[in-house]
Amino acid sequence: MFCHNCGLKVTSDAKYCSNCGANLKGEDNHIDEYGVIEEGRGLERTKKNNKKRYLPLILPTACFILLVGGIGWTYNHESKVNAQVLAIKNTAEEFALEGDYAQAKKELASAIDLRPRYHVLQNNLDVITIAEELEVELEETSILIKDKKYEEAQNELVRLREKVAILDGPLIQPLKKELVEKDTMIKVGKINSELDQLTTVEELARKLSVLSAIPSQEGNAVKEQILNRIVQITSTNAEEELAQKQFTKAITITDRGLQYAINDKRLLSLKEKIEQTRSEFELAELERIEKAMEAAAKEDLKNRNAALEIEGFKYVEDDAGGMMITGEVKNIVSTSVSSITVYYNILSKDKDVLDTGYTTVYPYKLMPGETAKFEDYYYGVFEEVTVEIENMTWLVEG
Repeated sequence: MFCHNCGLKVTSDAKYCSNCGANLKGEDNHIDEYGVIEEGRGLERTKKNNKKRYLPLILPTACFILLVGGIGWTYNHESKVNAQVLAIKNTAEEFALEGDYAQAKKELASAIDLRPRYHVLQNNLDVITIAEELEVELEETSILIKDKKYEEAQNELVRLREKVAILDGPLIQPLKKELVEKDTMIKVGKINSELDQLTTVEELARKLSVLSAIPSQEGNAVKEQILNRIVQITSTNAEEELAQKQFTKAITITDRGLQYAINDKRLLSLKEKIEQTRSEFELAELERIEKAMEAAAKEDLKNRNAALEIEGFKYVEDDAGGMMITGEVKNIVSTSVSSITVYYNILSKDKDVLDTGYTTVYPYKLMPGETAKFEDYYYGVFEEVTVEIENMTWLVEG
């Protein structure tokens, strides 16, 4: 017969298998010499042995399936969290670039809760916290600028630049831009405060050169004031030389002013006036011109207005302590007039004369019925004032 466990052929009287040691006498079923399995408890043992044989494979397979599923779920979950954190990070950076540091910090805090070990988030939060503190200090600098304490504001700005220098990246760019703007405001403010002390074209031209490197709205406004002062000083100096019949000097002064106030209508009109006066002087007409001017100077304002009429006269103050004076003059007589000059007074609220000024009308010659313009910029208005036309002078063409 054969062993029911390992299948080795054994003797019929053997109690145990010499190969595997199985008990041969305690079983009802056995394999006979022809290999036929007899019914009995041996069949049940064979089934049990088969189950035992597959049992070690079932547990590892189940664990492998659970492990793979767990890894997949974890990967999917972590991927979603990463995407959420990156989206929050981008949103926080957008708020920071717009200068809304409080909202940016709030966004980053929520991202750090999701990814505490993501160091980029903490770095961004640190940078934004510093930027927020610097923003508060910049507000204090703005107050100093507003109070015209430019030296203190400049020192404070130097200190803030040193703090910002250690920072880098797009989150700090709005703050760096604001530092540049504050620096521009200080430079423009200092120049504006010095305008009262600048009395020559050369001094004003140097400030104009500084402002040319400051492309800002404030810089352009002060630049316009400087140009107006250059025109005013040039006109005054040229008129003084013209009054002394120093025509070459008057032309030189006017040309120098035109180098800065390019194509200014007031200076161009003044230059034409100087050249015309010189030409008439050279043609031996000086005597007639002087007599006409002397006669005109002796007439009162009412008689002078019989030839010319003021129209559209107005004056407008600006925020920089200046005032633009404009108007038109109409020729109401039948002959042409030229070399027209308008004189005006600056009056206080009590009608006291604070200052006087004059300006040249352009074009130089005015035909019957025609109108010409005049304008002047008066600097140094620091109280409520009014302007009145005191007088006009002109030459009547023969």
